[in-house]
Amino acid sequence: MGFTVSTLTTVAELRNLEQEWLVLLERAEADLPFLWPDWIITWWEHFREERAVIRDSLQVKAVRRDSGELVAVVPLMATERPAVGPVRVRALGFIGADKFVTEQRAPILDPACESEVAHALAEDLTTAGGWDWIAWEGLKPESELARTLGRAMNLRWGGHETGNILHLPASWQDFKRGFPRHLKKSVQHCYNSLKREGLTAHFEVATTPAQIAPALESFLGLHTTLAEQADPLTRFDLFGDRVARQFLILACSRLASRNITRVFTLRIGGVPVASRLGFQLPHCLFLYRSGWDPAWRKYAVATTLVAEAIQYAIDSGVRRVHLSMGEDASKSRWGPEKPRFHRAFSVRPQLSSRVALRMYSWARNGSGLANWMRSVLSRRFDSATHRRASSEREGAR
Repeated sequence: MGFTVSTLTTVAELRNLEQEWLVLLERAEADLPFLWPDWIITWWEHFREERAVIRDSLQVKAVRRDSGELVAVVPLMATERPAVGPVRVRALGFIGADKFVTEQRAPILDPACESEVAHALAEDLTTAGGWDWIAWEGLKPESELARTLGRAMNLRWGGHETGNILHLPASWQDFKRGFPRHLKKSVQHCYNSLKREGLTAHFEVATTPAQIAPALESFLGLHTTLAEQADPLTRFDLFGDRVARQFLILACSRLASRNITRVFTLRIGGVPVASRLGFQLPHCLFLYRSGWDPAWRKYAVATTLVAEAIQYAIDSGVRRVHLSMGEDASKSRWGPEKPRFHRAFSVRPQLSSRVALRMYSWARNGSGLANWMRSVLSRRFDSATHRRASSEREGAR
């Protein structure tokens, strides 16, 4: 049986693919909300670039069997730097190429035909041309997809991102029995420290669109409060920028219409003290960004909220909880499985493409005279939040 690849270049084509896309996500048991059509389409509508120095265009790859069954979606976009002129660099990368909002990007495919999908993609991309390099993301080097792409397109491997997946038993008590001593003491402290002072934490879950809208505003407020009082080197307001905030609200609204968005809130004395945004996918609860009031730090309200969210997942019959991407103690303490999603590059063998990549790399990593080139060649979102974070980091060095 053969496989065919088509290239989708409009939002209308992506919307027409949605139902098949959702079936494919179910088959792949995807644990990342960033792969859902609602997230990807909303991101494109808010963040795509169309300026003199940079221009994005949709290049989403849909792979089908000859029977017509959809077996893979690779949400790519083409980026030209500059947008006009005789000398341009042309790169293919994944939709969601922000640094802070989309935690992970990856191909979506039926695990039963990884090698065949890779062969079809490699042939399509090599034949079509129109790019100097491809920035692959979300690959697992041991997979048939990565191995086949590696042989066909001479992948150059880069860094990786780490996931944090908890496999849940049938009950919270069973889950607690597996805690190491330090985690058991930490969770007990969460509840006992409040109890000793006559305080009680109330856990709320917003699930309907009517509940989610105000709960999301509370989340955004707590996220900002935490960012304002935290070390700017480690935390800042991801959604302080108007566009990022609008994106999140609309993406959550669209996912809420599919009964996916969850907003978890911890209240003490009726006041929200901690909040975490989550996405309940068919096989996994993904715990996204959080916010909490530092005034309640000694009660470990953020840990309490995670514990309550895990209990919620178990009671809902969810098999896994993803604690979001990244390696830090707040996630590792729960003893998660840590899958790694790797990045890789494919560079066209033509001399012009190799030169273009060297120029781009020099502009990204250089200084002095390279500043002008960096402004032309580097992806830069006009985000006040991201600019402020960068200046704060530089000032602290």
